[in-house]
Amino acid sequence: MFFENLLMSVGHELKNRYMHIDYENQSVIQSANISNSKCNNCTLGELAIINELIKKPEITQKELASIIGKSERTIKTRTVEMQEKGLICRENGKRNGKWKVLVEI
Repeated sequence: MFFENLLMSVGHELKNRYMHIDYENQSVIQSANISNSKCNNCTLGELAIINELIKKPEITQKELASIIGKSERTIKTRTVEMQEKGLICRENGKRNGKWKVLVEI
């Protein structure tokens, strides 16, 4: 319909105009509600890592990288950052340890 409006000047009402930032109608329901999130300071990448760590706490960074689709270096960087933020921690060492998630999702 957009292209029909553009090319033929038809004038169909486009529904996505209600998604603009300045739209003030209260009847529009947003799917993402920040107050419902239990991990307010998590990025989407961090949430993906946390979800995989919950499923398999003994997962290696190499396996995690292949599942999420990021490089091993990115996963190593993110896990260190997440440990500094207090989101996750490593128990029982590097070789035989497990990841522990410290936040609820």
